[in-house]
Amino acid sequence: MEILRCENLTKIYQNENVEQKALDSVSLSVNKGEFVSIVGASGSGKSTLLHIIGTVDKPTSGKVFIEGKDISMFNKTESAIFRRRNIGIIYQFYNLISTLNVEQNIKLPLKLDKKNINEIYFNELVQTLGLKEKLKKFPNELSGGEQQRTAIARAMLYRPAIVLADEPTRKLR
Repeated sequence: MEILRCENLTKIYQNENVEQKALDSVSLSVNKGEFVSIVGASGSGKSTLLHIIGTVDKPTSGKVFIEGKDISMFNKTESAIFRRRNIGIIYQFYNLISTLNVEQNIKLPLKLDKKNINEIYFNELVQTLGLKEKLKKFPNELSGGEQQRTAIARAMLYRPAIVLADEPTRKLR
């Protein structure tokens, strides 16, 4: 069953009078349960593609479908809600909230939707990721790997349809 489809994605950035094409008619299809790696040189558009699939950015042209739903035309609010509920994103630079502790950072997406937290699943997740003893620590008190694992837990807590990871193991040793 297809969970993700991208059709002819193009992304052009305009900087003064210079156009830079980050993506040029990219198409792909991913079935449920598949693991896909996107590889390429620095600056080849990998992060741009992930940001478009994750509704963080919009394509200049083309479409993205997740579970059959065309997400490429969502407005900013629709994109944020869909992303929070359906897409787990593990950013290259963690994007943790500095004023929230580890537990609060992980639970934030569900709190924003006023959803109950499955504490059994939460406890399994933090135990598996080695964060159980770090729940009351703030991001600046964590190592890079601990921050990254916190971001992974946050991405997984909602049990998203897809998980997008931009260099997720870069700091994990």
